[in-house]
Parts: sequence; C-alpha cells; structure tokens
Amino acid sequence: MTQILDHAQALLDLLRELRRDFHQHPEPSFEEKRTSEVVTGFLRELGLEVQTFEDIHGLWADLKIEGANETIALRADMDALRMNERSAPGKSSFLSQTPGVAHCCGHDAHMAMLLGAAKLLSEGKAKARCNVRFIFQHAEEQVPGGAVDLIQRDCLHGVSRIFGLHVIPPIPAGLWILGEGPMMASADDLRIQIKGKGGHAAMPHLVRDPIVAGSHVVSTLQQLISRRAGPLRPAVLSICSFQGGEGANNVIPDLVEMSGTVRTLDEALRREIPSWIENCVRDVAEACGCKGETQYKKGYPVLVNDPGATAFAKKVTAELFGDQSIHPQPFPLLAGEDFAYYAQKVPACYAFLGTGKKGMDAPNHATDFDVSEEMLPLGTAWYCGLAAGLTT
Repeated sequence: MTQILDHAQALLDLLRELRRDFHQHPEPSFEEKRTSEVVTGFLRELGLEVQTFEDIHGLWADLKIEGANETIALRADMDALRMNERSAPGKSSFLSQTPGVAHCCGHDAHMAMLLGAAKLLSEGKAKARCNVRFIFQHAEEQVPGGAVDLIQRDCLHGVSRIFGLHVIPPIPAGLWILGEGPMMASADDLRIQIKGKGGHAAMPHLVRDPIVAGSHVVSTLQQLISRRAGPLRPAVLSICSFQGGEGANNVIPDLVEMSGTVRTLDEALRREIPSWIENCVRDVAEACGCKGETQYKKGYPVLVNDPGATAFAKKVTAELFGDQSIHPQPFPLLAGEDFAYYAQKVPACYAFLGTGKKGMDAPNHATDFDVSEEMLPLGTAWYCGLAAGLTT
C-alpha cells in the first residue's frame, strides 16, 4: 500500500494540472460537454474502453483484469455550481472563466483524483485485484441527479461494490471520515406561495399583507423541527429565498414566494414532514388573512453506507495513511448526494476527505471555496487501494 501512495504522490503535478483545467472551465449540471470530452480523451489514451452516450454527458470506463471474477465501481462527479466565485489566495491564477458557474464544491478535484487512479491502475503501477469501472457522473448537483441516468443505462451491471469520496475543507487536511449506516441526508425541495391582497403601505388595515404572513410562516416552520421531530431524529428545514414586492417602499404586494430545502437522516421522518409543512403554511397564512400553498418535491434519498463495504474501505484507508488518519467518531452530514441511488442498488461506501488547512477552510459552496491540492494524491491512492486490496 505504501508503494501505491508513493506512485500517487509522484502524480501531483498532473493531478494539479487536471484539477485546475476543470476549475477554469466549469460546466453546470446536464451541460458538462467539454468536461466529458476531456475525461473521455484521457481515459482512451490509457487504452480503456469508454462507454459514452449521445443524450447525457455521464460515462464510464472499464479496466479488465485477467482472471478477476469481481468488479468494483469508483465514482467521481463532474458538474459545477451555478454561482460566481471570488478569488482566494491559492487559486487566483486559475479562477473560473465562465461567469455564473464555478467549481466551488470540489468536483474538479474528484475528477482529477479518479483520473489519476485510472492512470496508475491501467499502467500497472497499482495492481488491481478485480475489474474496475471508473464512473464519471454528470449532474450530481441538480435533481433528479445524473446517477439515475447512469443506473438506467446499466452502469452497475456486474458491479459488486461501489465507492466514492468527497473533499470537505472544514475538516483538517488528510483526515478521513468513514461510517456505516446513514452518512448523508435526504434532500427535498420546498416551494411556498403566500397569496394576499396588496395595497398602500400607509393603509395596511385595507390589505392582507403576504409579507407579514410569510414572515410568520418562516418563523413557525423553524419550530416544526425543534418541537415535532425530536432531538434524536436529525433534520433541518431551511428557507433560502423570500421574494415579495418590486422594490417600492410604499406598496404592499399581492404575493410572496419562498423556496427552501428539507433534510433528514430518517426516511420515516421524511414521510411525515411534508404534511407538517403543508398544515403550517395553510393555517398560519389563514390566520393572517392570506392563502398559503405548498409544493413539496422529493429529491435524493438518505445515503446509507453498507457495513461490509465500509469496513473494507476503513481497512484500506488505515493501511494507506495510518489508523490516525480516520476520524475517531464518524458523523453524518445533512447535505444530500445522489450517490445514495447507487447505494440502494449495490453495497456502497461514501467517504469524506478533509482538505482544509489554515487560510483554506471555507466550506463547500462558499464563494471562496478551495481545495488543498496536496490532498489530491491521497484521493488517487485511496481509489487505487480499493482496487488493489479487494479480495473475493
């Protein structure tokens, strides 16, 4: 395993180059055309058979090992976020060249890591003991998620286990988080309309103010989790946009619209929450003389790590980086991931790799997000170790 890490460390310049190229040319969900072409070209130069599609940008490549009777899948996501980034000390020279789109989650690093693993494994510098499917998935950031597309196209056919990782800068660089059971939350979409009757701001008694009603709705929704879910059932409800009026300081509008997200690690609780929200919105709005309507759309399910796959991944991680590299108390996150769909089909393990250091610890999706590039070889080595260490 130490030899694998040495080979991965030797690829640092290449991994950095790949990551920065992806970073400068980000593409949002379902639009990853250039990204897919770069990945495909790299894999084909390694002599790998690549499966591509005309209608989606997701793809996979297979490495066949003579005599192997088992196949594992290693997955990286390719899409960027629809947001602008701002310069940070380490990345001022390779900022996004696409306005309104940025790799502020780390998918650029994920792709570089997995391409590095494909190179080492295909060249034999890391000796795979099983067949390996390298999955490069589109549209992780946008429901319904690219995992659904690839699963429908049989990306898991013949696969016995699947593994993935995500960089997470707030966690110290080099520290791994691996836990069995629920690892990431379901991620559902919430849309709310509060319909009132607008009018002059100086005569509020003649209107039905949707802004006041909406404000009460937001406040009351926060109490649903703390007072109905219970402290032992992790969940979060966040209202992330609140829009009403057109900027005039003396006009009360007819309508307020809100959007947000609901996250939980408990599928039973997930089934209960929509009716709580609908009742709350309706009743609170009505108490203010308005009408409240809710649209609740289910997104990604809870991501559950398989005990066996996780135990194996922990063993590989400890052999590569030492026991001290594994977080002593693995904890789930309430972020969502469509890797959950793979985990519903085959035994899976999804891990987090800490990449944060002083001055580079902004969280994922922050405008100044960045990745400590010295961690790129660790992800490459981890992927290789999973293929090299697997026994049937």
